Amino acid sequence: MADNVVSETVLGSSGFFGRYGRGVTDSIKGIGGGFISIALGFAIIYFTAGMAENSAIVQKLALTPAENVTTTQTGLIKIAGKPMVASPLTAPKSTEKVLYYKDTIEEFRKIEETTTSTKTVQKDGQDVQQQIESKQWVDKWVDKSDTTNGTKWTNFTLGKVQVEPQSSSAMLNAKTLFSEEKPVVDPNPNTVSQITYLGKSTNSYPPTKTREIVTGVPLDQPMIVIGEVNSGVIRSGKPFIVSNKTDAEILADLKSTEKIIFWVTKGLAWLLVAGGLTAIIGPIFAVLDILPGLGGSLKSIVFLVNGVIAAIIVFLGTLVIEYWYIALGILIALIVLLFVMKKGKAAAPSNTK
Repeated sequence: MADNVVSETVLGSSGFFGRYGRGVTDSIKGIGGGFISIALGFAIIYFTAGMAENSAIVQKLALTPAENVTTTQTGLIKIAGKPMVASPLTAPKSTEKVLYYKDTIEEFRKIEETTTSTKTVQKDGQDVQQQIESKQWVDKWVDKSDTTNGTKWTNFTLGKVQVEPQSSSAMLNAKTLFSEEKPVVDPNPNTVSQITYLGKSTNSYPPTKTREIVTGVPLDQPMIVIGEVNSGVIRSGKPFIVSNKTDAEILADLKSTEKIIFWVTKGLAWLLVAGGLTAIIGPIFAVLDILPGLGGSLKSIVFLVNGVIAAIIVFLGTLVIEYWYIALGILIALIVLLFVMKKGKAAAPSNTK
């Protein structure tokens, strides 16, 4: 499909000195953004360095057989046992009784996707920035599941403890109970209509096929529940996990997820700090662009240097926030040492001839 220019902004003269001046001006304006970028990097370091690791919490908890837990026990526990269910669920398109099910329904459609981009063109000696919309038809599976009733838990008991798992973080090896893909015959296959896709209204042709997959957890599977028990009921907790996996599998999954989050957040913090440092000294490179290619070459070199500096900042910042008490102790020790050394020099007798 053809590109569509939706807006145009005149930037200024397309001559060398016009572009050079805009480059210097834009780089000066970018200094503020550089400081904001560094501040955001430090904010990510601060708020993620102290995040509680659920894997560490879960690992410290002893796995207790459900029959050993009393109704008077309180606090965070990790219990295991075979669930007892008063009102089991019947999974859709299946006769199997389950603790939990998820009914996923998708339609295969031709969807109109819109992407936006910008480019600079010359018009009558002026640089003009254009915002361009590009539309194309793509084939997609569109999720049409019932967000209210498509996923369900039923309450169950482990020993004497009742579990209300609706708000839990489910870590499940779910069983496939039903799976079907079938074609759809539409009387008006070329009619374009609007549907909601990824939260937005978009043009689409009718579906050409549908598929439905129902997964669930049968009643006879042992369960592990990690959560806050109070008056013989678990309905929340930090963390609150319901799983039919083994204790070792739960721990391994938590560690894997936390490792990914750690490196993604540290990588984002590094990028923000390195980019911010480069933006702050950006005007120097913009001025040097009076010599073609010099500013760009130096910028690449300095970005590498800033990358090393940013990595050190992120590493040290994480250590200081995680182990602030050690950093505070070292600082106090250094202050005391300097004070003692200064006092010792002041008390030393002067040499007289």
